[in-house]
Amino acid sequence: MRIGGRLRLLIGAVIAGALSVASFAECGAHPALPPAWVITTTTKVKPHMRGQFEGYLKQVIAAYKKSGTPWFLTLETFAGDTTEYTTMVPVMKFGDLDGPSVPAAVLGQAGWERLSSKIARCYTAQTRQFSTPLTALEINKTDAPAGLYWVETRSQTLQGKMEDYLNWLKDDYRPALEKAGVARFRASIVVFGAPSGEIVSMRMLDDLAEIDSGPVLARALGNDDARVVNAQGAKLLLTSFTRILRLRTDLTY
Repeated sequence: MRIGGRLRLLIGAVIAGALSVASFAECGAHPALPPAWVITTTTKVKPHMRGQFEGYLKQVIAAYKKSGTPWFLTLETFAGDTTEYTTMVPVMKFGDLDGPSVPAAVLGQAGWERLSSKIARCYTAQTRQFSTPLTALEINKTDAPAGLYWVETRSQTLQGKMEDYLNWLKDDYRPALEKAGVARFRASIVVFGAPSGEIVSMRMLDDLAEIDSGPVLARALGNDDARVVNAQGAKLLLTSFTRILRLRTDLTY
């Protein structure tokens, strides 16, 4: 595989201090390295228990912050399953997970068990994935205004087509996004917690009105060339699912 990398997930001025490259460079005992992994947890919350869940989540976030974890990101689904909350935290190396979880280390095992029991009453399902970021594919215009909305696409590559799809992202899709003026884009490979060959990409929207201007590739390339590029990518995929996520700045640091 020709593309590999680490994560620099940058949302912009609103939380730039928390999610800057400098913040990643200050992680724990590895001051020169960004995290090798990102844990993404998606939780389907009972609609009538949103308030309770968010209150408990704030306690979890406080524990991560107290532990020195450099950032904690929360998004809620705007287009898709609107009962879902997605949280993301960095992990420097997988061996760091051998010890107690961050909340357990901060709150004590008994305290964490009490809190996790309360959280469990708020949701119907929860999934966790471990991904490795592809920094070679990033677009990060740090001087651009922060956006609250992100388009996330989960793509399942055909067997044996992972490398071809990554090169399509690098050579065709990413340059078109840059031409269209996309300020921030990131991609990662899901290694654990999803079917083999899943790629997750996220691009920031300036605002929801951007959707009214048409598909992003068509804006950059014109309709005919956009159809060609889309077809080249689609033939490498088994499935693809797109949703819009909204950043919860009150549940993020």
